[in-house]
Amino acid sequence: MKFKGIPTVTFRKTALLSCCLLFLLSSCKRTETLASLTLDELVPLQVGKYITYRLDSLVFTNTGKTTETHRYRVRHTIDRKSVDNQNRPVWVVVTHITDSLGVGPWVQNGTYTITPVDKRLEVTENNLRVIKLNLPTVEGFTWKGNSFLPDRPYNPDFPISIDANMSLWEFKFETVNGSETIGANQLTDVTTVFHIDEAENVPIVTDTSFASRELSVEKYAKNIGLVFREFQLWENQPRPRTTGTPPNVITTYDPVRIGFGVKMWMIDKN
Repeated sequence: MKFKGIPTVTFRKTALLSCCLLFLLSSCKRTETLASLTLDELVPLQVGKYITYRLDSLVFTNTGKTTETHRYRVRHTIDRKSVDNQNRPVWVVVTHITDSLGVGPWVQNGTYTITPVDKRLEVTENNLRVIKLNLPTVEGFTWKGNSFLPDRPYNPDFPISIDANMSLWEFKFETVNGSETIGANQLTDVTTVFHIDEAENVPIVTDTSFASRELSVEKYAKNIGLVFREFQLWENQPRPRTTGTPPNVITTYDPVRIGFGVKMWMIDKN
């Protein structure tokens, strides 16, 4: 069939070019789909599966005057499959803790749930729900992982100001299927999820000025699960006090540090 007014050779060239473009576009889409890891590859969910971590816990003791790092081992075990209040399937994870050398007794110290929903993975702990993963696993892909968090999620336990905008954090696949050393483990196919890395007046030169630290990043190894996590959320509050009247005003400070930090990395699994 010939179209009036269009030379046959020109029509054939145009048709061939269109077919090539369509093939290239469809090939690109197929490549991106094939490159994306599945939720089950990033976090395998099977009853009885566990991962043991070394855990460094940053705490401020002595009413915020002293900074300490407490060291432990924690084990996260998928205990059972259940349903949540929306009738969605969830996996219940039980955590146990012992000393950093692993010679003391293991004591249960908490639970949390993992919920795969379509193309995202939600984790709910202490009634705080976070979208930990969101497909596709393409470097640079972002999502609002804390969008379910309430305002000031860590208040009043930690009366800080920097948690006010946590719902705006942009989670991002920073690297996908990289090779890394986590603890003593040489791992391939490690995917890094970056959340935030911000600081104000850190390192602290004088504690009479406000300072804060927000850091959150996680790493997942293919067919293993979470292998590394670091989370810091704390601030130095100078708490100025003024006495006297002008021109004899005296300002004194009673600085405290409020918040917490967690750094954990895999040391064992089944």
